[in-house]
Amino acid sequence: MHTMAFDDRPDQAKRLEKARVNRGFRTAKEAARFFGWTYETYIQHEQGIRGISRAAGRYAEAFRVGEGWLLTGEGTGGPPPKISGERAVKDLLRTIENLPEAAVNPLWRLISGYLEDAGQSEPTPPPDQTVLANRPRTEAPSR
Repeated sequence: MHTMAFDDRPDQAKRLEKARVNRGFRTAKEAARFFGWTYETYIQHEQGIRGISRAAGRYAEAFRVGEGWLLTGEGTGGPPPKISGERAVKDLLRTIENLPEAAVNPLWRLISGYLEDAGQSEPTPPPDQTVLANRPRTEAPSR
């Protein structure tokens, strides 16, 4: 996050940076690339050089926070707390509308297996799509 000893950026810019980091993006450039935003515009919003009111809805949706929280700091939708453990994950799964109770245990096994395979306690953010798009093909396209 911002490393200056005295951070005089507007609160909206600070919340925007916090939302990005909490969503798993280490840098503003990483987030801008992933979501297809113009980096120069996005970084100006995060640095507080330009206001975010016109882009707040787009940023809120991408970073999974409330637009009101992003703009004012009020309301729900601030960065969600991290969860860990079987009970917490199953409780979260039960909040999904129309998800049958019978699906909770199989989904937990899938998630815990993924985390075990990944060797970490939390999922990682989505991969940078530009890296995937620029990777050389390993097989010839079918015709």
